[in-house]
Amino acid sequence: MSDELYDGMFDGIMKTFLAQLNSSLKISKIISEHSGEEELSEDSIISGMVYRLMTPMEDGDVKESMDIADDIYNKMLYGDSETDSDSDSNDLEDIDPKELTLRKVKTNNCNCELCIQARVCLINYKDHEPKDNLELIYKNAIDSACKKGKLYI
Repeated sequence: MSDELYDGMFDGIMKTFLAQLNSSLKISKIISEHSGEEELSEDSIISGMVYRLMTPMEDGDVKESMDIADDIYNKMLYGDSETDSDSDSNDLEDIDPKELTLRKVKTNNCNCELCIQARVCLINYKDHEPKDNLELIYKNAIDSACKKGKLYI
């Protein structure tokens, strides 16, 4: 396999992964708002990621998410003088995993279609079999985030 072909495949996978994450954060924001939270919680983020893994995007959402992912990826590769990644890392709280206790991902009681579907996805998550390597990578990212945050689904 040529380096150009490999680079193109890698770029495509990374952009698709970023598009999935971007879309899941939109879902997480809605779940969080419907839960009455003022900020995104780890529960709403995990719920959004699981929802996005198990619920296909509409065509318009795919295009919008891929455009955003393309922009993010290009900024990562070629830099953006307007952003300062160091300032973002300084804003994050340091969380000591030893202080966390194992707990189940919390869900809300909202009965809108999205929140109901997110709860159904969480219920069925343990039995979800990834259809391809990208889904497997994404599912592994969810599992890793849960492990680090001492959450289970």
